[in-house]
Amino acid sequence: MRSAIKVLIGLLAIFCLVQAASAAVNYKITGTPDVNPSSGDLSPRQAVKVSVVLTLQDYGTYSFPADHSLALYTDLDNPVWNYYIELAGRSDPPRTMSARNLPINGFDLSYSADTDVRVMVAVEGTAPTVTSTQDKILIRIRQVDKEKDVVDDSEYLIKRTVVNPQDVQTNIATAQTRLTALKASIDEKLAAGIDTTAAQAKYDEAKAAINRASSTSDFAAAKADLTVAQNAMNAAETALVQAEAQKEINDAQSAINQIDGIITYFEVNRSMGTDQRVMNLKTQRDLAAQSLSLANDQMNAKNYDAARIKGADANQKAQSTLTLATQVREEIGEGFSLNLGSLPLYIGAGIVIVLIIGGIIYIRKKKQWDELG
Repeated sequence: MRSAIKVLIGLLAIFCLVQAASAAVNYKITGTPDVNPSSGDLSPRQAVKVSVVLTLQDYGTYSFPADHSLALYTDLDNPVWNYYIELAGRSDPPRTMSARNLPINGFDLSYSADTDVRVMVAVEGTAPTVTSTQDKILIRIRQVDKEKDVVDDSEYLIKRTVVNPQDVQTNIATAQTRLTALKASIDEKLAAGIDTTAAQAKYDEAKAAINRASSTSDFAAAKADLTVAQNAMNAAETALVQAEAQKEINDAQSAINQIDGIITYFEVNRSMGTDQRVMNLKTQRDLAAQSLSLANDQMNAKNYDAARIKGADANQKAQSTLTLATQVREEIGEGFSLNLGSLPLYIGAGIVIVLIIGGIIYIRKKKQWDELG
């Protein structure tokens, strides 16, 4: 009885191992697939070639399950498959097939497990015409079992984006509209005294890329140029915001510096440090400086839009305070101030005054003497 149970357990274990093996993926991609063109999007009817090497992995005592198969597929138009099986370094005659689907029977792949078996596959064709820009399959490889089900984790894919010419034309028109608006914004900021050098450089880059996209029949290249243009316009718009923020900050700082000069005049030259008007100016100046500090923090963090808003707030406060400070100074006037640079003039004037007074006194005394005669 015990022997029968052991035999049953052993058969069950073998059955489980066989099932597990039959569910495994029995191939792997060796090396890096060769794709021509090697990168980038594709234009319709562009020639494409893909080559891959598959190494078969052991299945029990065989290189590949005889009741399985490899199912290869491509979206390329006019595809031509070429493949051959290499056994221990020796190749059999190449086989050719013209179809989107290429099945390779497992019986042709099932050899002794100690035999190195590789499958060399290449497919050539042209990129298909598409109604919208989308990804297409250059090559797909699957392992299929005897029930025609795909073995889990056995799918290998190489895809590439195929460009729809109409999409490119639409995107060119959209990019040109955006470029026109960008130029108007640059001109507006320049007229306002904002440094537009960086934005103009990116505008020129975008314009050149759009011109290239408009003049080529290579739609994949046009799409790449449009991406360059969009990135350049993004950078130009960012540069404009940054430049505007910097101008607000610079103007605010200039106004604060002028306010500081006026306050110093009141405190040092006029001894008005405790004057309520001067104290109010100092309070308003500090509020502007606080806003300016926040604007600088945002600039350092590259939050240019926030820096522009904070900078405009600081500039408004600073300009308002500067106007008030100027008004107060005009109300007070310059007052008396001894200018040491004019000291010789003062001394000369003093001497003249003394002489005049002395002369008057002398004349009066002389008259008194004459009368007493």
